[in-house]
Amino acid sequence: MKRGAKEILVIVGLVVTFALLFQSVDLAKAKDPDYPTRPINFYISYGAGGTTDLMFRAFCDTAKKYLGQPFVPINKVGAAGTLVGVTVMNSKPDGYTFGSFAATNVIIAPLSGESPYKDISNFTLIGNFANYVYPLMVKADAPWRTWKELIEWARKNPRGIKVSITGAKSNTSMGVCVSQAEMKENVEFTYIPLKSSSETLSAILGGHITLYGSTVDPSTLEYVKEGKLRILAFMDTCKVPGYESIPSFQELYGFSIINVMGVLGPKGLPDNVLKKWDDTFAKVVKDPDFVNTANRMYTPVVYMNRTELNKYMAEIYPKAGEIIKMLQAEEAKQKK
Repeated sequence: MKRGAKEILVIVGLVVTFALLFQSVDLAKAKDPDYPTRPINFYISYGAGGTTDLMFRAFCDTAKKYLGQPFVPINKVGAAGTLVGVTVMNSKPDGYTFGSFAATNVIIAPLSGESPYKDISNFTLIGNFANYVYPLMVKADAPWRTWKELIEWARKNPRGIKVSITGAKSNTSMGVCVSQAEMKENVEFTYIPLKSSSETLSAILGGHITLYGSTVDPSTLEYVKEGKLRILAFMDTCKVPGYESIPSFQELYGFSIINVMGVLGPKGLPDNVLKKWDDTFAKVVKDPDFVNTANRMYTPVVYMNRTELNKYMAEIYPKAGEIIKMLQAEEAKQKK
């Protein structure tokens, strides 16, 4: 009997030890079990006032209702959005630092060699909440009424079309997309990189550029409605309501710009943080206030949860890599 009692005590001791061990593992995974308990820093990759800035601020304003903590939006502009990528990548994976991602800083820049990181393995892609609308526009007094007419003029006037995109030609989704059109049409544009769609709007209204190659927002569209700007084409199948008859690059050439807008976190986020963000994301994209803001911004809500987004990225990455290699080879050939 005494031996049996000792064995029982040993077994109980082992059970308690293992229970404490597993509990310590769980606590290690979730050092902040009541997450979040303080404000969250959110880095935005483009300048204030543009589509990216306004949509991510709207996302943060809505997400705080479900996370229970405020966000601190921080505009970190430059290097095709990779400054945000580097900041997030090097941050502590505790759920208090996130950033914006678009095709430029998670696909184009890494694959083109224009980024300190070469892929997305050091990040956690949290989810996608919207897509951009990318019009190509000229001033209403320009001599071209259609994209075809602009291309015909460009053939006769090499580099005469000055197109402004948000970021540089070689490491942005807009630059890669327009470059593909140049190759298809055997024309050459001059690129004027700017920091945001609001700067691009000012540049075209001031006559400093020929072609607007950025995103649409209410301010931009107001000038279209007033007859001061004219849309010649869309870089994606996402179009502004009322302008569906204007062709997209998919219709013209059989390809579209890579189009994502979502939240990026560092690698190694705890399970409880991921679960909280999964739940929050699903609520934000259905929130009436957020949906109304997206509609006012002419930015369609396109939701991909964490699993769906990672699957999409696995499919699009090799295709994007092939396109970028082709464009780089063509650029190298032209320089010779």
